[in-house]
Amino acid sequence: FTATTTPTSTFTPSATPRPSSTPTPTPEPTDTPLPTNTPTPTETPTNTATLPPTETPTEAPTSTPRPTLPPTKKPPPVPTNTPAPPFTGTVVSRSQNCGTKGVWGYVEHKSGAPYPGVRVGVWSDSWAGRLSTPAEADGKYTLLMNDIPAGEFNVAVVDPDTCGMDGGVLTADRCDQLSNPIKVTLNEIWECENEGTVQWVEVLCTGP
Repeated sequence: FTATTTPTSTFTPSATPRPSSTPTPTPEPTDTPLPTNTPTPTETPTNTATLPPTETPTEAPTSTPRPTLPPTKKPPPVPTNTPAPPFTGTVVSRSQNCGTKGVWGYVEHKSGAPYPGVRVGVWSDSWAGRLSTPAEADGKYTLLMNDIPAGEFNVAVVDPDTCGMDGGVLTADRCDQLSNPIKVTLNEIWECENEGTVQWVEVLCTGP
């Protein structure tokens, strides 16, 4: 059996010094500055992002249409000379007659030879008229007008195949005229003894 040695204390603790009280200096009061008016902060505009301008698409230039020229005016047609009718009428004489009245005369060629078979029409503005007897072998024609009131009448060579009819009688106002109409005036039969009155007119019709 081995005896155990009890260790002995070799270090004696010293007393811990107490901290000394160090007075803290009290700062002297300072004047508190009066509050100043703090300016109201202005709103700083935020930077709005500015979009770059977009390019406006430029239309491709189109060819400028040429102005439409007005239609060329057609020159007016040159008037053609209307051929002269084949016959001409000429008043040869005027006479008084206390029994009858009317129009008579001869139809002849330019050479003076008779022109038989030709019809002469007589009409007025108020009367459809009638045709003479066909020119005889010597070219003489006659149109008796005792039943027609006196007045002014038109006399012309006509184409009987183109004339109208009234009561079965050929009229003269709508026929194809083969000569330019000439005007004649007839007075009443009972005026025959008055100077200057006319009951019969002679008209010469000349053809080709």
